[in-house]
Amino acid sequence: MNFIKQIERIKRMHILISSEKTGTPLVFAKKLSLSRSQLYNELEMIKELDAPVKYCKKRESFYYESSFELILNFSLKTIKDDESKEIFGGSYFRPILLDGTLISLL
Repeated sequence: MNFIKQIERIKRMHILISSEKTGTPLVFAKKLSLSRSQLYNELEMIKELDAPVKYCKKRESFYYESSFELILNFSLKTIKDDESKEIFGGSYFRPILLDGTLISLL
């Protein structure tokens, strides 16, 4: 699964759960374009982050049992081949001591 899509889905789930507008599990799954079983897998992942997620049959909605804030941040930067060589030092390694002396590994 695309990582960015999964992050966006979790953020959307959090918004719906926080506002208690999820609907039944089947409705909630449809809102997220998931099957019911996939929804429960995603909910388990959120619960592993210590989210106090509960379901109320009377209100027909998932909710947080206590105050819970979910902040997800990610950063994405594409790197060109020439930049990666510069960052990682390329494929040629010349071991040099701090005083500038070249060391032979042979």
